[in-house]
Amino acid sequence: MLQKLCNRVLLALFGAVILLTPILTFALPEKTVSYYENRALAEWPTPDAQSVASGQYFADWDAYVSDHIVGRNTILKTYASIQRALPKVEVNNVVETDSGALLPLAAHEAYDPKLQARIMDKKTSELKALAGFIEENGGLFCYVGLPEQRYIYYDEYPDYLAPGRTLVDYCEERVFDALAQTNAVAVNMREVFEQTENPKDYYLSVDTHYNYDGALLTYRTLLAAINERLDTPLKIYTDEELSFHTETRELYGAYSRRIANLQPRKEYLTWAEPKQAVPFTRQDNGYPTEPVTYRQPDDEICAYAGYMGGDIGETIIDTGRDNLPRVLMFGDSFTNPLEGLVYASCGEFRSLDLRHYTEKTLYEYIEDYQPDIVIAVRDNLSYNQDEGNGTYR
Repeated sequence: MLQKLCNRVLLALFGAVILLTPILTFALPEKTVSYYENRALAEWPTPDAQSVASGQYFADWDAYVSDHIVGRNTILKTYASIQRALPKVEVNNVVETDSGALLPLAAHEAYDPKLQARIMDKKTSELKALAGFIEENGGLFCYVGLPEQRYIYYDEYPDYLAPGRTLVDYCEERVFDALAQTNAVAVNMREVFEQTENPKDYYLSVDTHYNYDGALLTYRTLLAAINERLDTPLKIYTDEELSFHTETRELYGAYSRRIANLQPRKEYLTWAEPKQAVPFTRQDNGYPTEPVTYRQPDDEICAYAGYMGGDIGETIIDTGRDNLPRVLMFGDSFTNPLEGLVYASCGEFRSLDLRHYTEKTLYEYIEDYQPDIVIAVRDNLSYNQDEGNGTYR
């Protein structure tokens, strides 16, 4: 009798799960982004004759239900917990070191030296041509090279997982040798960080980027190098002239997301603004937006994208001070915290992320805008890359 009752209860529970899961999946408010996977979720499928006939419409429903199933984040956290409990070095392609830093599982270094030499011949030729073009248009070109987090934490990889740095070092040498043949301002922040007591103090341990101390050191090194070429130097803000703020919510880093933020080492974002306010207007992709330099795109989590609101194709900040230089910065997400500092020393400040801005080429934009200063920000794993911010024409 008791056995039958237990069986009926189990069947009832199983039936309830089967019934409620799809109901709750469709009834609860849907998300558009997965925090832990850092990707857009599948959208509600829209039928048309072609997708129905090919079967794609029904496959899209499978993807939608999978992405939006109720309790998805709990499932992801449970899976990550189980994986972390197993005797393995990596979880979801992330290596957790003895210090608690999270590093990406990267392939061992393997490359064709002759091919890379040809690639860097092309890249350095393009870089020198860009420097010459900016100078011809009356501007000063500044190139900033930044190491990625995994390069700074390289010594914490287990020996058998260390990805290698020979290619990165070779590409860096080629880039800065080429810049030395131009009138550009060249700032190699790897050398600057390595001259500090501990370069890791300037980098996030759960994300690919530097922390705000790293951004501040880069900002001050960059502007000091530029000022050596200017008759009227740009203002460089000291700590005493800035108001600092720290997030109360822990950072969802690029690598901590992959293990559902279960790592014991936590970090919190910091940002700053001038104590003596610098009023400005701001446009993103041609539309007026809130005049702030820090805003989280999602109210529920804290992410590196809080700096400038994330990667935006074109941002224009106008401080209304026509006596100060017009500055154009382009690059990937390492630019974001820099933008929130550099703008305060400019009359007008513009930033481009050529992964998202496609209206004009960089050459066309410079020719039309005629900036006084052009700043390129590049991470050292991208020196030999063409796509996105590595493409100028």
